[in-house]
Amino acid sequence: MANNIGVLMMVFLLCLLNVITHLPNLTNASSSCKSKGLHSPPYNPSGTHAILTLNNFARGGDGGGPAECDGKFHPLPQRVVALSTGWYNKGARCGKMIRIKARNGRSTLAKVVDECDSVHGCACKTNVVDASKTVWKDLGLNTNDGEVPVTWTMV
Repeated sequence: MANNIGVLMMVFLLCLLNVITHLPNLTNASSSCKSKGLHSPPYNPSGTHAILTLNNFARGGDGGGPAECDGKFHPLPQRVVALSTGWYNKGARCGKMIRIKARNGRSTLAKVVDECDSVHGCACKTNVVDASKTVWKDLGLNTNDGEVPVTWTMV
């Protein structure tokens, strides 16, 4: 019996050590989701560097609710984007067209319809152009890549 208690005590101590070792990682998980802020990189009229991400702006899509700019959903094949909070600029770019250029040389036009929130939680980095699948297709990009460097300008 004393032997069993010793084994149980050893198992308990190992489990406790495992929890203590991993506790900092567990507590940091939520802190990595803090606000990324309003400060997108400055807009450059000759081409602003960004990360292109994929979004489904249709009802029931991963974009959540209707677009911030017009309160509507934007199903395919619409060429629409959401800009990170700083670039969205409190809606100043709503309804405006931007030109997005991929590294492969292809470009397309898309309408700004939404904000990709980089202030509340983990939705967006501060340098994101979140685009519909049609934009990705126009640029000749593979949506499975997830994030692709691009440049964008106002039209």
